[in-house]
Amino acid sequence: MKILVTGGSGMLGSYTATQAAERGWDISATYSAHEVELPGVKMIQLDLSDPGSTLAAIEQIGPDAIIHTAANAKPDDCELHKDRALANVLSAQNVFSAAERVGAHIVHVSTDLVFDGECNPYKTDDTPGPVNYYALTKLAAEVALFASSATWAIARTSIIFGPRKFPFLASFSDNVIDSLRAGKMVNAFEDQVRAPIPAWNLADVLLELAERQLKGIYHAVCPESCTRLEFAQKVAEVFGLDASLLNPTAMDNVHTPARRPKALVLDTHSTQAALNTRLLGFKEGVLELLNRQDASGKEIL
Repeated sequence: MKILVTGGSGMLGSYTATQAAERGWDISATYSAHEVELPGVKMIQLDLSDPGSTLAAIEQIGPDAIIHTAANAKPDDCELHKDRALANVLSAQNVFSAAERVGAHIVHVSTDLVFDGECNPYKTDDTPGPVNYYALTKLAAEVALFASSATWAIARTSIIFGPRKFPFLASFSDNVIDSLRAGKMVNAFEDQVRAPIPAWNLADVLLELAERQLKGIYHAVCPESCTRLEFAQKVAEVFGLDASLLNPTAMDNVHTPARRPKALVLDTHSTQAALNTRLLGFKEGVLELLNRQDASGKEIL
């Protein structure tokens, strides 16, 4: 297959592009600010908010499918800089429009935060209700895709973890491991419930959606939910680190610019029934994380 992955310098995009290249596919990936190299991947610097440049690049590549992972995925930054956050919508619209022109199947990455957390667990056809600006931009991108004439799949996901591929990246698991190894305290919410998923597992989901050209909405998260604290405790246990450095923290005691639901759980039953890729439980994901990370915290290639 010929695949274009947007956001190739990000956590999810880098895993997706690398794993596609390992399958022997013809892979191109875009980046914006961070110039990176990925084995077997053609890297392209591209401003996805520029419709002309985006269309020209996608027409030149001629992909069978586009996996759109690029976004500003920092809710607080989006809340404070709404003008910049609009690029999440504009870039998505430009990618979708170009996909229509070349006949590419779209796999769009969205978020569990399109829901308000009041009616867990959420099925794929439940009504969204975003509570922060980041989530609003991701929902707007979904709506733009609904109106597209291209074939598409949406993968809503949650907290993504895994060993960093580049020094400037850090997932929640990276931050926990780095801090505990340095003997530093780690604040972890004891009342925020999510469903973390390994980056490599989510990448396999996206590649299956692209390869089989599956359509519709999929909830691609861990089938088990846990608090941030429980996740950090599992990481400390598996990596043999000092769990006494984990500081249980309540969300009500921490002010953040972007509001977040305390509990946000997606129902994965329909997704798992449709896919050959198995969604990993967070405990087995952390166990596999240990085997994928070297002593310095980087991914073992």
